[in-house]
Amino acid sequence: MRRGAGQAALDALDQQRQLLDDGLAVALYPEGTRSTDGRLYKGRTGVAFLALQTGAPVVPVGLIGTDKAMPKGAKLPSMKERITVRFGDPIDLSVHGPASSGKARRLATDQIMAAIHSLSEQELAGVYNEPPAQGPIEKIKQALPHERR
Repeated sequence: MRRGAGQAALDALDQQRQLLDDGLAVALYPEGTRSTDGRLYKGRTGVAFLALQTGAPVVPVGLIGTDKAMPKGAKLPSMKERITVRFGDPIDLSVHGPASSGKARRLATDQIMAAIHSLSEQELAGVYNEPPAQGPIEKIKQALPHERR
């Protein structure tokens, strides 16, 4: 799926909604992009919007070790590293309100991210993850530890 904002994001959510309407499951990553430092970033509200709109439950998944098994930029995964996948109980987000409510979307997203944090035990970043760097200067900035930016 192409990442994006505005109409591109809405089109992607429409595709996911159609899959759910057809009785299929979808996997979405609320952080939007891979973490380069292993921390858990603030979730974006698209997953909650889709769940609130369709009534689909959300099964939180905690992934542990992916940053070591396949570091960003690696061509192939390392077969020496272990990845742990932990599944949580399905979450009914309808208690937060309608999909049209920004507050409901944010509260639902925060509940999802809290469940993922509980499963993954990752350090919380407390900020949104950055989109992939486009130019050489942005790539250098992103390569620096988060404390030095």
